[in-house]
Amino acid sequence: MIRSHMPWTTPVEGRLDYRIGEFDVSVRSDVGTVLEDFAALYQDYPPGDPNSDEPLQVGVQRLKRSALQRERYQIMGAGDEMGRERRREEVVPFLEWGINWCLISTRADFLQVHAATMAKDERGIVLAASSGGGKSTLVAGLMTRGWTYLSDEFALINPDTLLAHPFPKAVCVKAGAFGIIRELGLPFAGRRYYVKGLKGRVGYINPREVRTTRIGDCTRVRLVIFPKYTPGRKPRASTLSRGKAVYALAGSALNRNAFSDQGVSVLSNLVRGAESYGVESGSLEGTCDLIESLIEAV
Repeated sequence: MIRSHMPWTTPVEGRLDYRIGEFDVSVRSDVGTVLEDFAALYQDYPPGDPNSDEPLQVGVQRLKRSALQRERYQIMGAGDEMGRERRREEVVPFLEWGINWCLISTRADFLQVHAATMAKDERGIVLAASSGGGKSTLVAGLMTRGWTYLSDEFALINPDTLLAHPFPKAVCVKAGAFGIIRELGLPFAGRRYYVKGLKGRVGYINPREVRTTRIGDCTRVRLVIFPKYTPGRKPRASTLSRGKAVYALAGSALNRNAFSDQGVSVLSNLVRGAESYGVESGSLEGTCDLIESLIEAV
């Protein structure tokens, strides 16, 4: 729930400005530890323009409480109060969510699909999966194999060029995959865990701390994959028709109403230039092997 018409209150202290892909992100807070946690997620990212006309602007305010009450925090997005008050351990995940919401609500120049975007040898891949589909774990696995990272959250499709644009935010991993991430040798940003609503405990990977990967530029999509995690299953791929792929992507589009019928046309053109597969994923290593064989064939 987003309640509008709340004035933005300039925090007493603290502001961080980062350039995440093509977007300036500004985070404001009067809570120093919140800024420290956020900085760990984006260490080594280029600085953003503090005078940008259209930053993705979010913030955190500590709410006053009596001595007997636990501290609560309010997340703000573009000057609006976003949802209910949060506990300290919930702040960073919902601050990240606030950045996503700002992008969704302000950047109608992109058709936005809820999906991860990666690339190998300049061949782009869209991984569109519902929650629990193993998307973020696959992203982490492909990172360790030297793939180029564009985003864990969005496939930002330019409707004119059909290129996927980068939004390389920190990768959010749920507790069920913590062991796999440790086996991959990847550190969690800030060496901390947080709580994200019904998802429970989560950790974040700063992509720039993964030495084997790099942050990508605009990429042409050559492969569209719909992964579904099935424990113990031998990974396998099944070809999807163009119509089924377009229908599935349209269901994951976050701003399709902004494009009306044109959105389906954009997705149809995108899929026409790519191969589409449903992938049942089991072991991470086997699934990454399968995806690499698919990208090498296009």
